[in-house]
Amino acid sequence: MSLRDLDVQGRSVQVYEGGSGAPVLYLHGVADMHGLSAKSYAFHDALAEKFRVIAPAHPGCVGSDEDNSLESIDDLLFHTLEVMDALEIEKIDVIGNCVGGWLAAELAVRNPERVGNLVLIGASGLFVSGEPIGDLFMAVQPLNGKIDDVRDMVFADGNSDLAQEWIPDQVVDKEQGMLRYKVFRCIARFGFKPPYFYDQKLVDRLYRFRGNALIVWGGNDKFVPVSHASAYEDGLANASVEIIDGCGHAVQLENPSAVAEKITKFLE
Repeated sequence: MSLRDLDVQGRSVQVYEGGSGAPVLYLHGVADMHGLSAKSYAFHDALAEKFRVIAPAHPGCVGSDEDNSLESIDDLLFHTLEVMDALEIEKIDVIGNCVGGWLAAELAVRNPERVGNLVLIGASGLFVSGEPIGDLFMAVQPLNGKIDDVRDMVFADGNSDLAQEWIPDQVVDKEQGMLRYKVFRCIARFGFKPPYFYDQKLVDRLYRFRGNALIVWGGNDKFVPVSHASAYEDGLANASVEIIDGCGHAVQLENPSAVAEKITKFLE
């Protein structure tokens, strides 16, 4: 994948691009490229074999400039529309992961004319009674020098080598520490204060998107419960759900080939 800086209303946005097929817009989450990683990984590389993947980093993440006006998901949505304008994207298939999935859903219901097909991977964004989204900010606080809680929340097996690699107790270098700081600083702007990682009105607005939607979820997601996948399916007009057993919230890290395969089949 190639990397470039894009001017968006005077702010610099870092954009990864790769592949040469039909274009897709990828909106990232936390345990993801532009989140806890500065590079693409197996999931994105698999998508790039079939599609032209366009992946902007949210404000303040990796090399993107901060946006001090960012206070809500609405602000992030308008920023993303400005990114699409700067990229000269009128309408495109959109893939969103985690908080990027919430952003993708907001984009689809508010500006459905700009979204072709919609893919949500472990998306936050909905209020589901009795099935709250996990407290990621509390979980990431160290206890006795360890942050096992956040690993257990994001991965099916918080003790796995993969979980330890992506979320180590002690950051091994300055770059890794800054990546973690930047992505949590970004999501805290719109996800820390109530309502926590959701928009109370979104569930009743999902009907506005009439395009096809694919909802991919880890069967053992402890951050955004699987019941939220069903809520998205119920609200969207033309949606189907794919559950990946044995995976947690970071399903695209734990089984990248299966997730990429299901998305490729859907979009093709």
